[in-house]
Amino acid sequence: MGFEKGWNPFMEYNNIEVVSVSTEKSVLKAEISENSLNPYGMIHGGLLYTMIDCTAGITARADGNPYVTQNSYVNFLYNVKDEKVIYAESDVIRRGKTVVVVHVRVYTTDGKDLADAVVDMFRVNG
Repeated sequence: MGFEKGWNPFMEYNNIEVVSVSTEKSVLKAEISENSLNPYGMIHGGLLYTMIDCTAGITARADGNPYVTQNSYVNFLYNVKDEKVIYAESDVIRRGKTVVVVHVRVYTTDGKDLADAVVDMFRVNG
């Protein structure tokens, strides 16, 4: 399964790019634009969640199987203004036959944590 630019229109729409992918750990980055902000000038929580969901999904699918989000638990920890780029990094907690449990951290270039999540990805037959 390729992860080249354009393979996921939603990621492209949100200025999200793949930095690295493996079956155990993946990293995405997002370039922040005016469209990425909430009415208070901070990064929109929807973008933070999108980074979480996309990173977990890419990591799960790195084994070549199709997955969908089954469940997620997110802590929004902090928010910032005037940030140009943010990152999301995943680590697989457990890879089972049908469910992959992924820990995801969203952070700024200087390492400030914005969100922390655990996402269950369910393998679909296809």
